[in-house]
Amino acid sequence: MTAAPAFQPALTAIVALLGGPSVMPQPIRTELDLMYAAAAGVSVKAVRHLQRHLRFTNREMSEVLSISESTLARREQSQKPLSRDEAEKAIQLSAVVAKGLEVFENEPDFHRWLQFENQALGGARPQELMASALGREQVREVLGRIQWGIFS
Repeated sequence: MTAAPAFQPALTAIVALLGGPSVMPQPIRTELDLMYAAAAGVSVKAVRHLQRHLRFTNREMSEVLSISESTLARREQSQKPLSRDEAEKAIQLSAVVAKGLEVFENEPDFHRWLQFENQALGGARPQELMASALGREQVREVLGRIQWGIFS
């Protein structure tokens, strides 16, 4: 199974946000490859790269991954990869960021949008919803509506 051509740029952006092909456990050519990469274990180095793009604190990044700051730091020191669940969360978060950058076309505007309450998200700030799979999906949906010019 190969990715649809329309999704290919998103795959490239997702991998770039995680630090590029060199930090991934295997080549990423399809959406399925992302699933296999999560199972193989994504490095903390990839998470730190994504964290810098998001401008998240260590605490915020740990909350999104549902692990403690100290566990994340230990994994980084020992170069142990993330668990499958943690890696999937990082990949999903990267997909949201890739969509946001595609929609807003630059990081500063996207970061500003993440910080402000959004009525389409029940008055929540998009950043607040990133720790939940359902929240990440809601943020992606709102970004899609913005991209298509639907008031959100």
